[in-house]
Amino acid sequence: RRFRPGRSWTHIDMYTHASAPHTVAHARKKHREPVLEELPLGTNIMFDRRVVRGSTYAAQVGPGTKEFDQTASQAKAKPKDVRKRQKPAADRSAPPPVDGRKHIELQTEQYLEELTDRPPEAEAEVQTDAFVELLPQPLFVPVKSGVDAGTQVEDGELFDFDVEVEPLLEVIVGKTIEQAMMEVMEEEELASMRAHQKHFEQIRNAELAEAQRLEEAERRRQEEKEARIAQEKQRLEREKAVSAKVAARSFSKGLLAELQSAVTQSLTESGFFYDPLEAEVREQFVPWLLDAMDDCVNQARVARAIADDLITAASSRELERSAEVARLAKEWAEAKLEAQAKLEAQAKEAAEAAAEAAAASEAAEGVGNAEGEEAAAESS
Repeated sequence: RRFRPGRSWTHIDMYTHASAPHTVAHARKKHREPVLEELPLGTNIMFDRRVVRGSTYAAQVGPGTKEFDQTASQAKAKPKDVRKRQKPAADRSAPPPVDGRKHIELQTEQYLEELTDRPPEAEAEVQTDAFVELLPQPLFVPVKSGVDAGTQVEDGELFDFDVEVEPLLEVIVGKTIEQAMMEVMEEEELASMRAHQKHFEQIRNAELAEAQRLEEAERRRQEEKEARIAQEKQRLEREKAVSAKVAARSFSKGLLAELQSAVTQSLTESGFFYDPLEAEVREQFVPWLLDAMDDCVNQARVARAIADDLITAASSRELERSAEVARLAKEWAEAKLEAQAKLEAQAKEAAEAAAEAAAASEAAEGVGNAEGEEAAAESS
């Protein structure tokens, strides 16, 4: 080492190490750890790979087989080597069969055996020896060790019953008396509580009876009140109905008193009530009279035209037809008389028809008045 000023050499500074001391790491362990496959956390034995499934008579992996040797070699190898050697299993499934053929299962084990649904069975007998009871095992007596020693204790040195029992008796008797007093006090307290409870129950029963009495009285008062209210409501309803009837009666009387005159006036104004004679004269006689006058005027016109023709012919034939003119004049006079007689007869017939129409109108007016009274009565 390099010497530093102001520092002395010692035996510690003479030797140094390239690295700090440490323990030697062994590559191998003292004991082998069993190789256990990772099992699922489930407790069901169906998930345990060590459990054999299927028939117990089927081919098992035994010594001398390829599977057994491979399993043994993997068990002897280290876990890291096992993980390295494990590779994904290749797909060993057989290719699909060709047309006309099919796959069948065959035994490829080293030793073939006959497969049957029921294994062979055989009966055998075995005789066991009689059971011999073992002798009782002697008790274990440990070897004595140490040195024996003894001590002499006289009577009264360790314990005096009369003296030592006194405080125990005092405690026992005191506890007994105290317990007895506590029991007596408890019984007295229970008796007092029972008496107080009985008194309280009596008071409560009395209060309950009084409350029931008051409730019953209140219920009766409420029922009577409701009954009175119902009666008053019925009375008011009856009075209201009677007042409504009286008002309706008075209103109907006032309405009917004015209804008849108003209806009659409205019907008269509308033309329902009319004078049948006037209507017949206006609708029948006047048109007939006008037609008759037209006929008469027409006849007079025709007569004048004939007269004019006759006069003209007479003037032209002056002498020749004088007799014929006289005859024609006579005929004309007769025609005139007949026409007058016919007019008089028609006027007489018209007067008779007017008289009959007047009588019929009076009868119809009486019937109309009766029907109006009946209609007014029905409407009232």
